[in-house]
Amino acid sequence: MAIKRRRRANTKFYLFIGAIAVVAVVVLFFIFNLQTVEVERGAIPFEAEVSVVVVRDEQVISAQNYGKANYIAAEGERVEAEAPVMEVYKWGYNEKVMNDLIDYQTKIEQYQENGFESEELTNLQNQITAKAVELRNIINGAAEGDVVTAERELKALMAQKQQYLKDNVSADQQLQEFYTQEEEIQGRVNNWRQQLTAPSAGVVSYYFDGAEDTLNAANIENIKSADIVDILNGTTSVQTSQDEEAEKPVYRLVNSFKWYLVVQSETEIPEFTNDREFSVAFDDYVARQYQGVVSGTVKEENDYLYVIEISDDIGELLNVRRTEARVFTQFEGLKVPEKALKEKDGVTGVYVVVGRDKTFVPVTVDIIKDGNAIITPVEGESLLAERQHVEV
Repeated sequence: MAIKRRRRANTKFYLFIGAIAVVAVVVLFFIFNLQTVEVERGAIPFEAEVSVVVVRDEQVISAQNYGKANYIAAEGERVEAEAPVMEVYKWGYNEKVMNDLIDYQTKIEQYQENGFESEELTNLQNQITAKAVELRNIINGAAEGDVVTAERELKALMAQKQQYLKDNVSADQQLQEFYTQEEEIQGRVNNWRQQLTAPSAGVVSYYFDGAEDTLNAANIENIKSADIVDILNGTTSVQTSQDEEAEKPVYRLVNSFKWYLVVQSETEIPEFTNDREFSVAFDDYVARQYQGVVSGTVKEENDYLYVIEISDDIGELLNVRRTEARVFTQFEGLKVPEKALKEKDGVTGVYVVVGRDKTFVPVTVDIIKDGNAIITPVEGESLLAERQHVEV
């Protein structure tokens, strides 16, 4: 009778079974022991130092090339529609004729004042003398003030005095002859003179940098990275014509409550998303800070352009084209660790864990900084909320 021997299992078999058991335990661990964190409401500060180009909502007013100009509105003055801004005199204007007009007006005034006295006349003359001293001090740097404004006020007082004398001094034959001669010369001057008025309300400026047509709010959608680089490098200059018949810019009329900053960057600034609001402080203009909203983003071949719209009074930046700025804000919302952000089918989101189940919720990432992120659910807001758990 043959004796059957019991065969002992090979050691390799036990190792194989053990490996399968380990894998099973690991799989079960990850299935039933997901690592999660609790979503919290938090804030992450953001700040960027950027070079900016200022783009204004402005009209450039032109006139036929001229030989002389009188400025009625001062630099930076706010005017209403149809308000006189400046007077220009055509080429061929004769300075001698203007001097003749002044001489006759002086003769008339001296003749009228001869033997005529009144308290009101004395008061007007005292005001004229004081204003003339003020103007001279401003010109010489001995007093603060605007030359154009002081000059305009002086002319207004002199015109008031002339009218007062004309209304109160009876005109004899000599004075009437003076009036006739003054009127004839005034007519010749008027033929050369053109008064320019404001087409709408706005702030007046007489400064140009040559980029007013390209860098204009009306053209904001067509601005290219090369235009911004030219400004930042200081390569744009004013072009003037020597053609007597040509028109040339004479002043700008600026809507001071609507203007833009354009930021050019070689790398993406993901925080600059459309409709995002930022505070803006300028390095060289520290009197105030502004609030702006990102209103446009353009991706070119190698560059990014970001447009920030500002609706505060432009103030000191009326004539500034390029400057340095600090753009900052605080992103607030749902805060999660950066490693909680996952990709699924090319979409960024988080896995919300409820019990043993997890659900992918697409999100918008507002900012990532120092290992954390502020996110906003694109959909599934009822699933993703504060104190909910997400997979990490």
